[in-house]
Amino acid sequence: MEKIKSVWRSFTQATPFILSNTLIIVPYLLYIHLINSSKTASILPFVLFYTFRMTGVFLIRSLERAIEKYTLLIVALLLGGIGSLLSLLGAVAFPFFLLGSIFLGLSAALFPPANVSVNYFEKEQGQSNAGKKNYLFGLLLIIPLFLGLSLPIADQLVIVPGLYTLYFVFAYSTIRRYSHYELDFKDLSENVFSMKELVWFGLFFVAIFLLRSGRLLFNEVYLNAAILVFSLIFILSVYWVKVKKRTWRLPLWVNTLTFYNGMCGNFLILFGTFYTAAVYGKEALSLYLFLPYSLGLVAALVFGGKMCQKAKNPLNTQLLGMGIGLTILFYQPAFPVAIGIMSFFKSSTSSWLNRWYYQQETIDSDRRIITKYATSNKGSITHQFILMALLLVVLNAAQFPTNELFILPSLHQTNQALIGVMNVVKNSSSVFMLIWLAVIGRMGRHAINH
Repeated sequence: MEKIKSVWRSFTQATPFILSNTLIIVPYLLYIHLINSSKTASILPFVLFYTFRMTGVFLIRSLERAIEKYTLLIVALLLGGIGSLLSLLGAVAFPFFLLGSIFLGLSAALFPPANVSVNYFEKEQGQSNAGKKNYLFGLLLIIPLFLGLSLPIADQLVIVPGLYTLYFVFAYSTIRRYSHYELDFKDLSENVFSMKELVWFGLFFVAIFLLRSGRLLFNEVYLNAAILVFSLIFILSVYWVKVKKRTWRLPLWVNTLTFYNGMCGNFLILFGTFYTAAVYGKEALSLYLFLPYSLGLVAALVFGGKMCQKAKNPLNTQLLGMGIGLTILFYQPAFPVAIGIMSFFKSSTSSWLNRWYYQQETIDSDRRIITKYATSNKGSITHQFILMALLLVVLNAAQFPTNELFILPSLHQTNQALIGVMNVVKNSSSVFMLIWLAVIGRMGRHAINH
Protein backbone atom coordinates (compact mmCIF):
# COMPACT_ATOMS: atom_id res chain seq x y z
CA MET A 1 0.00 0.00 0.00
CA GLU A 2 2.84 2.37 0.86
CA LYS A 3 4.50 1.63 -2.46
CA ILE A 4 1.29 2.54 -4.33
CA LYS A 5 1.09 5.81 -2.37
CA SER A 6 4.73 6.54 -3.17
CA VAL A 7 4.18 5.97 -6.90
CA TRP A 8 1.04 8.12 -6.86
CA ARG A 9 2.91 10.87 -5.02
CA SER A 10 5.64 10.75 -7.66
CA PHE A 11 3.02 11.22 -10.40
CA THR A 12 1.44 14.22 -8.66
CA GLN A 13 4.87 15.75 -7.95
CA ALA A 14 5.61 15.66 -11.70
CA THR A 15 2.53 17.72 -12.63
CA PRO A 16 4.08 21.18 -12.00
CA PHE A 17 6.94 20.18 -14.31
CA ILE A 18 4.52 18.99 -17.01
CA LEU A 19 2.32 22.09 -16.83
CA SER A 20 5.29 24.45 -16.83
CA ASN A 21 6.62 22.92 -20.05
CA THR A 22 3.43 22.13 -22.02
CA LEU A 23 1.21 25.14 -21.26
CA ILE A 24 2.59 27.03 -24.24
CA ILE A 25 1.75 24.32 -26.77
CA VAL A 26 -1.15 22.10 -25.63
CA PRO A 27 -3.89 24.80 -25.51
CA TYR A 28 -2.39 26.24 -28.71
CA LEU A 29 -2.92 22.94 -30.55
CA LEU A 30 -6.34 22.46 -28.97
CA TYR A 31 -7.77 25.89 -29.83
CA ILE A 32 -6.38 25.90 -33.38
CA HIS A 33 -8.66 22.94 -34.15
CA LEU A 34 -11.68 25.08 -33.26
CA ILE A 35 -11.05 27.49 -36.13
CA ASN A 36 -13.77 27.39 -38.76
CA SER A 37 -13.48 29.88 -41.62
CA SER A 38 -17.27 30.16 -41.85
CA LYS A 39 -17.63 31.15 -38.18
CA THR A 40 -15.85 34.34 -37.15
CA ALA A 41 -16.18 33.70 -33.41
CA SER A 42 -14.36 30.37 -33.73
CA ILE A 43 -10.99 32.17 -33.98
CA LEU A 44 -11.36 33.99 -30.67
CA PRO A 45 -10.25 31.22 -28.24
CA PHE A 46 -7.01 30.76 -30.20
CA VAL A 47 -6.41 34.52 -30.56
CA LEU A 48 -7.18 35.28 -26.91
CA PHE A 49 -5.00 32.44 -25.59
CA TYR A 50 -2.06 33.34 -27.81
CA THR A 51 -2.31 37.07 -27.07
CA PHE A 52 -2.53 36.73 -23.29
CA ARG A 53 0.15 34.03 -23.30
CA MET A 54 2.58 36.32 -25.10
CA THR A 55 1.80 39.54 -23.20
CA GLY A 56 0.85 38.39 -19.68
CA VAL A 57 4.47 38.57 -18.50
CA PHE A 58 4.60 42.27 -19.45
CA LEU A 59 1.49 42.89 -17.35
CA ILE A 60 3.28 41.42 -14.32
CA ARG A 61 6.39 43.47 -15.06
CA SER A 62 4.25 46.60 -15.10
CA LEU A 63 3.63 46.24 -11.35
CA GLU A 64 5.77 48.58 -9.25
CA ARG A 65 6.37 45.84 -6.67
CA ALA A 66 7.22 42.27 -7.60
CA ILE A 67 4.66 39.68 -6.53
CA GLU A 68 6.12 37.11 -4.13
CA LYS A 69 7.10 33.95 -6.06
CA TYR A 70 4.82 31.48 -4.23
CA THR A 71 1.87 33.85 -4.48
CA LEU A 72 2.43 34.27 -8.22
CA LEU A 73 2.70 30.49 -8.65
CA ILE A 74 -0.60 29.85 -6.85
CA VAL A 75 -2.33 32.63 -8.83
CA ALA A 76 -1.06 31.05 -12.07
CA LEU A 77 -2.29 27.62 -10.93
CA LEU A 78 -5.74 28.95 -10.06
CA LEU A 79 -5.99 30.75 -13.41
CA GLY A 80 -4.94 27.60 -15.26
CA GLY A 81 -7.30 25.33 -13.33
CA ILE A 82 -10.25 27.67 -13.94
CA GLY A 83 -9.27 28.03 -17.61
CA SER A 84 -9.06 24.26 -18.09
CA LEU A 85 -12.45 23.70 -16.42
CA LEU A 86 -14.07 26.45 -18.51
CA SER A 87 -12.54 24.95 -21.68
CA LEU A 88 -14.00 21.59 -20.68
CA LEU A 89 -17.41 23.26 -20.39
CA GLY A 90 -16.79 24.82 -23.80
CA ALA A 91 -17.61 21.45 -25.36
CA VAL A 92 -21.17 22.11 -24.15
CA ALA A 93 -21.41 25.89 -24.70
CA PHE A 94 -18.88 27.72 -26.92
CA PRO A 95 -18.73 31.00 -24.86
CA PHE A 96 -16.93 29.08 -22.10
CA PHE A 97 -13.99 28.69 -24.50
CA LEU A 98 -13.59 32.48 -24.62
CA LEU A 99 -13.15 32.85 -20.86
CA GLY A 100 -11.16 29.62 -20.64
CA SER A 101 -8.66 30.77 -23.26
CA ILE A 102 -8.02 34.06 -21.39
CA PHE A 103 -7.40 32.27 -18.08
CA LEU A 104 -5.18 29.63 -19.71
CA GLY A 105 -3.27 32.31 -21.64
CA LEU A 106 -2.48 34.22 -18.44
CA SER A 107 -1.53 30.98 -16.69
CA ALA A 108 0.80 30.04 -19.58
CA ALA A 109 2.47 33.44 -19.23
CA LEU A 110 2.91 33.35 -15.45
CA PHE A 111 3.26 29.70 -14.41
CA PRO A 112 6.62 28.81 -16.08
CA PRO A 113 8.65 31.74 -14.64
CA ALA A 114 6.99 31.43 -11.22
CA ASN A 115 7.65 27.68 -11.13
CA VAL A 116 11.32 28.16 -12.08
CA SER A 117 11.76 30.84 -9.37
CA VAL A 118 10.20 28.63 -6.71
CA ASN A 119 12.29 25.60 -7.71
CA TYR A 120 15.52 27.59 -7.52
CA PHE A 121 14.56 29.06 -4.14
CA GLU A 122 13.64 25.64 -2.73
CA LYS A 123 16.93 24.23 -4.01
CA GLU A 124 18.83 27.04 -2.26
CA GLN A 125 17.08 26.01 0.96
CA GLY A 126 18.22 22.41 0.56
CA GLN A 127 14.98 21.07 -0.94
CA SER A 128 14.72 19.70 -4.48
CA ASN A 129 11.28 19.63 -6.11
CA ALA A 130 12.52 18.42 -9.50
CA GLY A 131 14.71 15.44 -10.27
CA LYS A 132 15.23 12.69 -12.83
CA LYS A 133 12.49 10.58 -11.23
CA ASN A 134 10.05 13.46 -11.71
CA TYR A 135 11.09 13.78 -15.35
CA LEU A 136 10.43 10.07 -15.90
CA PHE A 137 6.94 10.30 -14.40
CA GLY A 138 6.45 13.54 -16.33
CA LEU A 139 7.18 11.67 -19.55
CA LEU A 140 4.48 9.15 -18.60
CA LEU A 141 2.04 12.01 -17.97
CA ILE A 142 2.72 13.35 -21.48
CA ILE A 143 1.41 10.12 -23.02
CA PRO A 144 -2.29 10.77 -22.16
CA LEU A 145 -1.94 14.32 -23.55
CA PHE A 146 -0.41 12.99 -26.77
CA LEU A 147 -3.18 10.41 -27.15
CA GLY A 148 -5.82 13.03 -26.37
CA LEU A 149 -4.45 15.41 -29.01
CA SER A 150 -4.48 12.56 -31.54
CA LEU A 151 -8.23 11.98 -31.15
CA PRO A 152 -10.98 13.52 -33.33
CA ILE A 153 -11.71 17.11 -32.32
CA ALA A 154 -14.97 16.29 -30.53
CA ASP A 155 -13.10 13.92 -28.22
CA GLN A 156 -10.10 16.25 -27.87
CA LEU A 157 -12.34 19.00 -26.49
CA VAL A 158 -13.30 16.74 -23.60
CA ILE A 159 -10.18 14.65 -22.94
CA VAL A 160 -7.46 17.33 -23.12
CA PRO A 161 -9.12 20.03 -20.92
CA GLY A 162 -10.23 17.25 -18.56
CA LEU A 163 -6.65 16.00 -18.18
CA TYR A 164 -5.36 19.54 -17.73
CA THR A 165 -7.94 20.23 -15.01
CA LEU A 166 -6.75 17.14 -13.12
CA TYR A 167 -3.09 18.10 -13.59
CA PHE A 168 -3.76 21.57 -12.16
CA VAL A 169 -5.51 20.07 -9.14
CA PHE A 170 -2.60 17.68 -8.54
CA ALA A 171 -0.07 20.49 -9.01
CA TYR A 172 -1.90 22.67 -6.48
CA SER A 173 -1.88 19.89 -3.87
CA THR A 174 1.84 19.28 -4.55
CA ILE A 175 2.90 22.92 -4.23
CA ARG A 176 0.93 23.33 -1.03
CA ARG A 177 3.29 20.74 0.48
CA TYR A 178 6.50 22.58 -0.46
CA SER A 179 8.67 23.17 2.60
CA HIS A 180 8.78 26.97 2.31
CA TYR A 181 5.28 27.45 0.89
CA GLU A 182 3.83 30.80 1.96
CA LEU A 183 1.23 33.14 0.48
CA ASP A 184 1.27 36.93 0.67
CA PHE A 185 -1.78 38.27 -1.16
CA LYS A 186 -1.44 41.71 0.40
CA ASP A 187 1.20 42.45 -2.26
CA LEU A 188 -1.51 42.16 -4.91
CA SER A 189 -3.67 44.86 -3.34
CA GLU A 190 -0.71 47.19 -2.69
CA ASN A 191 0.73 47.06 -6.20
CA VAL A 192 0.63 50.05 -8.51
CA PHE A 193 1.27 49.81 -12.23
CA SER A 194 4.37 51.30 -13.83
CA MET A 195 3.24 53.38 -16.79
CA LYS A 196 6.29 52.52 -18.94
CA GLU A 197 5.82 48.75 -18.63
CA LEU A 198 2.04 49.11 -18.98
CA VAL A 199 2.56 50.90 -22.31
CA TRP A 200 4.74 48.01 -23.52
CA PHE A 201 2.02 45.55 -22.48
CA GLY A 202 -0.65 47.57 -24.32
CA LEU A 203 1.38 47.90 -27.52
CA PHE A 204 2.32 44.21 -27.64
CA PHE A 205 -1.24 43.15 -26.83
CA VAL A 206 -2.78 45.28 -29.61
CA ALA A 207 -0.14 44.23 -32.17
CA ILE A 208 -0.49 40.49 -31.51
CA PHE A 209 -4.29 40.60 -31.29
CA LEU A 210 -4.54 42.43 -34.62
CA LEU A 211 -2.02 40.12 -36.27
CA ARG A 212 -3.70 36.92 -35.08
CA SER A 213 -7.21 38.23 -35.79
CA GLY A 214 -6.27 39.66 -39.17
CA ARG A 215 -4.73 36.43 -40.37
CA LEU A 216 -7.57 34.23 -39.17
CA LEU A 217 -10.35 36.58 -40.30
CA PHE A 218 -8.77 37.02 -43.76
CA ASN A 219 -8.74 40.76 -42.93
CA GLU A 220 -5.82 42.63 -44.47
CA VAL A 221 -6.86 45.87 -42.72
CA TYR A 222 -6.20 44.25 -39.32
CA LEU A 223 -2.95 42.80 -40.61
CA ASN A 224 -1.77 46.20 -41.87
CA ALA A 225 -2.73 47.80 -38.56
CA ALA A 226 -0.74 45.13 -36.72
CA ILE A 227 2.31 45.86 -38.89
CA LEU A 228 1.99 49.59 -38.15
CA VAL A 229 1.79 48.97 -34.40
CA PHE A 230 4.76 46.62 -34.58
CA SER A 231 6.71 49.26 -36.53
CA LEU A 232 6.01 51.73 -33.71
CA ILE A 233 7.22 49.13 -31.18
CA PHE A 234 10.36 48.56 -33.25
CA ILE A 235 11.17 52.30 -33.39
CA LEU A 236 10.62 52.66 -29.64
CA SER A 237 12.74 49.56 -29.01
CA VAL A 238 15.66 50.92 -31.05
CA TYR A 239 15.51 54.17 -29.08
CA TRP A 240 15.20 52.29 -25.77
CA VAL A 241 18.19 50.06 -26.56
CA LYS A 242 20.29 53.09 -27.48
CA VAL A 243 19.43 54.85 -24.21
CA LYS A 244 19.59 51.84 -21.87
CA LYS A 245 22.43 49.79 -23.36
CA ARG A 246 25.08 51.19 -21.00
CA THR A 247 22.96 50.46 -17.93
CA TRP A 248 22.13 46.83 -18.76
CA ARG A 249 22.82 44.51 -15.87
CA LEU A 250 23.68 41.53 -18.10
CA PRO A 251 26.16 41.21 -20.99
CA LEU A 252 24.90 41.91 -24.50
CA TRP A 253 25.38 38.29 -25.56
CA VAL A 254 23.17 37.06 -22.69
CA ASN A 255 20.36 39.44 -23.65
CA THR A 256 20.75 38.54 -27.33
CA LEU A 257 20.78 34.79 -26.62
CA THR A 258 17.65 35.15 -24.46
CA PHE A 259 15.97 37.11 -27.27
CA TYR A 260 17.04 34.44 -29.78
CA ASN A 261 15.77 31.65 -27.54
CA GLY A 262 12.31 33.25 -27.72
CA MET A 263 12.60 33.45 -31.50
CA CYS A 264 13.52 29.77 -31.59
CA GLY A 265 10.48 28.86 -29.47
CA ASN A 266 8.18 30.79 -31.79
CA PHE A 267 9.83 29.16 -34.81
CA LEU A 268 9.21 25.70 -33.36
CA ILE A 269 5.59 26.23 -32.34
CA LEU A 270 4.19 28.83 -34.77
CA PHE A 271 6.03 27.88 -37.94
CA GLY A 272 6.02 24.23 -36.90
CA THR A 273 2.21 24.36 -36.77
CA PHE A 274 1.97 26.07 -40.17
CA TYR A 275 4.41 23.69 -41.82
CA THR A 276 2.97 20.51 -40.34
CA ALA A 277 -0.62 21.51 -41.21
CA ALA A 278 0.30 22.45 -44.79
CA VAL A 279 2.61 19.51 -45.53
CA TYR A 280 1.30 16.62 -43.41
CA GLY A 281 -2.22 17.74 -42.49
CA LYS A 282 -3.67 19.25 -39.32
CA GLU A 283 -4.41 15.80 -37.91
CA ALA A 284 -0.63 15.09 -37.86
CA LEU A 285 0.18 17.94 -35.43
CA SER A 286 0.37 15.65 -32.39
CA LEU A 287 2.72 13.15 -34.08
CA TYR A 288 4.98 15.46 -36.10
CA LEU A 289 5.12 18.43 -33.72
CA PHE A 290 3.89 17.77 -30.17
CA LEU A 291 5.64 14.39 -29.71
CA PRO A 292 9.16 15.36 -30.90
CA TYR A 293 8.85 18.72 -29.12
CA SER A 294 7.94 17.00 -25.82
CA LEU A 295 10.60 14.30 -26.14
CA GLY A 296 13.27 16.92 -26.81
CA LEU A 297 12.08 18.94 -23.83
CA VAL A 298 12.21 15.99 -21.38
CA ALA A 299 15.58 14.84 -22.75
CA ALA A 300 16.97 18.36 -22.20
CA LEU A 301 15.87 18.36 -18.57
CA VAL A 302 17.46 14.93 -17.97
CA PHE A 303 20.71 15.36 -19.93
CA GLY A 304 21.03 19.09 -20.65
CA GLY A 305 22.53 20.02 -17.28
CA LYS A 306 25.24 17.34 -17.48
CA MET A 307 26.01 18.35 -21.06
CA CYS A 308 26.64 21.95 -19.99
CA GLN A 309 28.76 20.87 -17.01
CA LYS A 310 31.02 18.67 -19.13
CA ALA A 311 31.34 21.12 -22.03
CA LYS A 312 34.44 23.33 -22.07
CA ASN A 313 32.32 26.13 -23.48
CA PRO A 314 28.58 25.65 -22.76
CA LEU A 315 27.63 28.58 -24.99
CA ASN A 316 29.32 27.10 -28.06
CA THR A 317 27.81 23.69 -27.29
CA GLN A 318 24.29 25.15 -27.19
CA LEU A 319 24.83 27.16 -30.37
CA LEU A 320 26.33 24.17 -32.19
CA GLY A 321 23.38 21.97 -31.18
CA MET A 322 20.81 24.48 -32.41
CA GLY A 323 22.82 24.88 -35.60
CA ILE A 324 22.72 21.10 -36.18
CA GLY A 325 18.93 21.09 -35.69
CA LEU A 326 18.47 23.98 -38.13
CA THR A 327 20.74 22.25 -40.69
CA ILE A 328 18.78 18.98 -40.47
CA LEU A 329 15.62 21.03 -41.04
CA PHE A 330 16.71 21.53 -44.68
CA TYR A 331 15.95 17.83 -45.29
CA GLN A 332 12.13 17.60 -45.36
CA PRO A 333 11.71 13.90 -44.35
CA ALA A 334 13.72 14.59 -41.18
CA PHE A 335 11.42 17.42 -40.05
CA PRO A 336 10.27 15.69 -36.79
CA VAL A 337 13.90 14.79 -35.96
CA ALA A 338 14.95 18.41 -36.44
CA ILE A 339 12.07 19.58 -34.21
CA GLY A 340 13.22 17.17 -31.48
CA ILE A 341 16.86 18.33 -31.67
CA MET A 342 15.92 22.01 -31.69
CA SER A 343 13.51 21.47 -28.80
CA PHE A 344 16.32 19.77 -26.84
CA PHE A 345 18.82 22.60 -27.30
CA LYS A 346 16.22 25.35 -26.99
CA SER A 347 15.07 23.91 -23.64
CA SER A 348 18.64 23.25 -22.50
CA THR A 349 19.63 26.82 -23.36
CA SER A 350 16.56 28.16 -21.56
CA SER A 351 17.48 26.25 -18.37
CA TRP A 352 21.07 27.46 -18.64
CA LEU A 353 19.86 31.06 -19.01
CA ASN A 354 17.51 30.62 -16.04
CA ARG A 355 20.56 29.95 -13.88
CA TRP A 356 22.30 33.02 -15.27
CA TYR A 357 19.39 35.29 -14.49
CA TYR A 358 18.67 33.80 -11.08
CA GLN A 359 22.28 34.47 -9.96
CA GLN A 360 22.14 38.19 -10.83
CA GLU A 361 22.02 40.02 -7.50
CA THR A 362 21.56 43.38 -9.26
CA ILE A 363 18.00 42.30 -10.17
CA ASP A 364 15.30 41.92 -7.51
CA SER A 365 15.05 38.21 -6.62
CA ASP A 366 11.33 37.99 -7.49
CA ARG A 367 11.92 39.68 -10.87
CA ARG A 368 14.96 37.79 -12.17
CA ILE A 369 13.20 34.97 -14.00
CA ILE A 370 10.30 37.24 -15.05
CA THR A 371 12.91 39.52 -16.68
CA LYS A 372 14.34 36.57 -18.59
CA TYR A 373 10.90 35.47 -19.83
CA ALA A 374 9.99 39.04 -20.83
CA THR A 375 13.13 39.31 -22.99
CA SER A 376 12.43 35.88 -24.48
CA ASN A 377 8.83 36.85 -25.29
CA LYS A 378 10.03 39.98 -27.06
CA GLY A 379 12.10 37.73 -29.31
CA SER A 380 9.11 35.47 -29.92
CA ILE A 381 6.87 38.42 -30.83
CA THR A 382 9.51 39.88 -33.15
CA HIS A 383 10.00 36.55 -34.91
CA GLN A 384 6.32 36.06 -35.64
CA PHE A 385 6.13 39.40 -37.45
CA ILE A 386 9.27 38.55 -39.44
CA LEU A 387 7.79 35.14 -40.26
CA MET A 388 4.49 36.65 -41.43
CA ALA A 389 6.36 39.12 -43.64
CA LEU A 390 8.47 36.31 -45.12
CA LEU A 391 5.39 34.17 -45.77
CA LEU A 392 3.70 37.07 -47.53
CA VAL A 393 6.74 37.81 -49.73
CA VAL A 394 7.25 34.16 -50.73
CA LEU A 395 3.54 33.60 -51.45
CA ASN A 396 3.45 36.71 -53.65
CA ALA A 397 6.64 35.67 -55.46
CA ALA A 398 5.08 32.26 -56.15
CA GLN A 399 1.92 34.03 -57.40
CA PHE A 400 -0.28 32.56 -54.68
CA PRO A 401 -3.30 34.61 -53.58
CA THR A 402 -2.54 36.69 -50.47
CA ASN A 403 -5.33 34.99 -48.55
CA GLU A 404 -3.31 31.73 -48.62
CA LEU A 405 -1.40 33.33 -45.74
CA PHE A 406 -4.59 33.34 -43.69
CA ILE A 407 -5.66 29.73 -44.20
CA LEU A 408 -2.36 27.83 -43.96
CA PRO A 409 -3.33 25.88 -40.81
CA SER A 410 -6.42 24.59 -42.66
CA LEU A 411 -4.53 23.28 -45.69
CA HIS A 412 -2.93 19.89 -46.17
CA GLN A 413 -0.50 18.07 -48.39
CA THR A 414 -2.68 17.77 -51.50
CA ASN A 415 -1.30 21.08 -52.79
CA GLN A 416 2.23 20.27 -53.97
CA ALA A 417 2.93 23.86 -55.05
CA LEU A 418 2.13 25.12 -51.56
CA ILE A 419 4.44 22.48 -50.06
CA GLY A 420 7.21 23.90 -52.25
CA VAL A 421 6.44 27.40 -50.96
CA MET A 422 6.50 26.21 -47.34
CA ASN A 423 9.87 24.54 -47.93
CA VAL A 424 11.24 27.83 -49.29
CA VAL A 425 10.00 29.62 -46.16
CA LYS A 426 11.43 26.86 -43.94
CA ASN A 427 14.83 26.99 -45.58
CA SER A 428 14.93 30.81 -45.64
CA SER A 429 13.98 30.93 -41.96
CA SER A 430 16.67 28.36 -41.14
CA VAL A 431 19.32 30.46 -42.89
CA PHE A 432 18.13 33.56 -41.00
CA MET A 433 18.30 31.70 -37.67
CA LEU A 434 21.76 30.28 -38.49
CA ILE A 435 23.07 33.81 -39.17
CA TRP A 436 21.74 34.89 -35.76
CA LEU A 437 23.61 31.97 -34.16
CA ALA A 438 26.85 33.10 -35.79
CA VAL A 439 26.31 36.67 -34.52
CA ILE A 440 25.66 35.45 -30.96
CA GLY A 441 28.72 33.19 -31.11
CA ARG A 442 30.87 36.17 -32.10
CA MET A 443 29.38 38.32 -29.31
CA GLY A 444 30.12 35.71 -26.64
CA ARG A 445 33.36 34.25 -28.00
CA HIS A 446 35.39 35.51 -24.98
CA ALA A 447 32.58 35.36 -22.43
CA ILE A 448 32.86 31.72 -21.29
CA ASN A 449 36.18 30.47 -20.01
CA HIS A 450 34.93 27.38 -18.19
